[in-house]
Amino acid sequence: MTAYTRLVQLRRTLAVGLAARAVLVGATVGFALLTVARLLTLPAWGAVFAALGGVGVAALLLHRLRALSSLSCVALWVEERTPSLRYSLVTIADGVQSPSLDAQALTVPWWTDAQRALRRSFVAPVVAVLAVLALGIVPLARRGATDRGTARTGLSATNAVGSGDPLSLVRVVVTPPSYSGRPQFTTDDPTSIEALVGSAITVSGTGPARSIVATADSVVRPVAQRRTGWSVTLSMPARPAFVRLHSGEQRDKLIVLAPVADAVPAVTLLLPAHDTVVRRATGMFALRAQLRDDIGLRDAAFELVVSSGSGENFTFRTTTLARTVLAGRAESMLEARVSLDSLALMPGDILQLRAVARDGNNVTGPGVGSSETRAVRVARADEYDSVAVDAAPPLAAEGQILSQRMLIDLTVALAKRQSSLARPLLVQESQRIADDQRKLRKRVGDVVFQRLGAEPLSEEGADAPEPGKLTPEEVLKRADAVTGADAAGVMDVEGDETPILAINKPLLEAFNAMWDAGRALEVGEPARAIPPMRLALAAIQRARQAERIYLRGKTSSVIVDIAKVRLVGKDKGVASVRERRAIVDPVARRRGATFERVTSLITRDPDAAADSLLLMRVEALGDAPPLASALDDAARALRTRDNAGIPLAWTRVRRALAGAPVQRPGVPLWSGAP
Repeated sequence: MTAYTRLVQLRRTLAVGLAARAVLVGATVGFALLTVARLLTLPAWGAVFAALGGVGVAALLLHRLRALSSLSCVALWVEERTPSLRYSLVTIADGVQSPSLDAQALTVPWWTDAQRALRRSFVAPVVAVLAVLALGIVPLARRGATDRGTARTGLSATNAVGSGDPLSLVRVVVTPPSYSGRPQFTTDDPTSIEALVGSAITVSGTGPARSIVATADSVVRPVAQRRTGWSVTLSMPARPAFVRLHSGEQRDKLIVLAPVADAVPAVTLLLPAHDTVVRRATGMFALRAQLRDDIGLRDAAFELVVSSGSGENFTFRTTTLARTVLAGRAESMLEARVSLDSLALMPGDILQLRAVARDGNNVTGPGVGSSETRAVRVARADEYDSVAVDAAPPLAAEGQILSQRMLIDLTVALAKRQSSLARPLLVQESQRIADDQRKLRKRVGDVVFQRLGAEPLSEEGADAPEPGKLTPEEVLKRADAVTGADAAGVMDVEGDETPILAINKPLLEAFNAMWDAGRALEVGEPARAIPPMRLALAAIQRARQAERIYLRGKTSSVIVDIAKVRLVGKDKGVASVRERRAIVDPVARRRGATFERVTSLITRDPDAAADSLLLMRVEALGDAPPLASALDDAARALRTRDNAGIPLAWTRVRRALAGAPVQRPGVPLWSGAP
């Protein structure tokens, strides 16, 4: 067999293999889409969509067979996998016939390698189609179980018709509002119905309509006669309620109506992030808002309000910007840019902006959500001509402490730079600090002499020489010379010093320490001035802390004389650990008592116990959703006589009422009776 003949056979094999592979891939995609459609319980068009998807994928893959129309393309594909052919096969495919070329092309079994590569390409599609088929068995089995349950339900309905009980099987059909886009759903013998406010609810059953009395929220509802039985039509209210069905056989059935409110859109203004003040209203301003809704948004826009004027005369302009139709999207981003020049803002005008979104609720709405408001104010020209801060000097004592600390910091910094400064410059800087120290020393001296009733020291710049260190005796002599009285005799009390001198003693120490610091700074020795400066600061702080006012009066009587009763008792000091009791809510206490009464009805009248739980659920829907959910499960378990599920449901209700059990350290969990 020649190389040309083998090449033609290989092309035929590749065409068949690629076509089969395309069919497998298309079948895999089709089965996958069909499984998803069944899991989502889509209508009949879901199967059609799955079939079209599989056919489309197969058609795209079959389109690749056009490359096999050229024998040279097949030869190039073989040459890529067998480089030892050295383009002999491509030359033969172009129509060149030569025994030497044919012998060279047949030296390597390239047709075997090509067929092996074709077989390997089938592994992935076959595994994929088997996996999809295996996954599709689960929903099919579930659907079979559902069909069997439906058959049993139909059988029970037939038995109910035969027994003549119109409440043995109650079917509820809920049609949500059209704006929500949610599908209609049906449930049999429900304990409660959760649906959007305004949903159409149809409650139906078998038997004559004249034997049924239906009330919804204590209002009698008309019962219509249908071909298959009776039916009651009502709308989901805005507040929790219940439907009571009463038959002529003195039997009642309760169905709780649990409304789901359509929340208003949540709008968050991202830009601008803060209020701002601008000098001139020019340029572009970026606006951005984030929008969310639980069902779907209808439209959104930015609202701008410009207020102008002052005093009692104000004018307002309202503008809507960037209105966008969102067509039911749950999340979106609203962006716009506004030109401040186009708004013609004047100085003093305020631009207030916010984002507003509306949902498609045409039953109780539409719900309108808005973001927080941002303000952009144009500043007036006179706002920058005045100082809005009233300067005030610190108190005398506080100022002395701050000044002394500042002088210490300056002196320490100068001492660190002493080695790098020339002597004249060092003396100049040191004398500048000495002048400030002398001024602060005079302020301290003024405080001392004012407390003694004497005149302050000489004014700055006066010809009188600055006093040096002063002793308490010299201070009293100065006071005697000014007042003309015996200050020491007037203020003498028992002790070594007068009360005023006792108060002024820390300030006098600071006064003398500042003298030593000033002398060292005058000669250019900052390092030697630091210790007395620190002593002066400590003395000022002691004087500041010593100034206290004590009110004279009778002290309060001691209730217990601690010194007398200490260590006279016989108690060993061992007390029991007390815990703070939790505050019990009156509503929770009342619900717990009601639940205990319902528990006693389980064995006697399970249906009455289920109805009582449903009444508790109606009350708990507003403030305790977890408790309402647990009560619904417990009522359903009672109605279906689920003996295995009743204890678990009861445990959930108890924990929702009283909370989860608390395990104390050292106490093991109860593991059952021995």
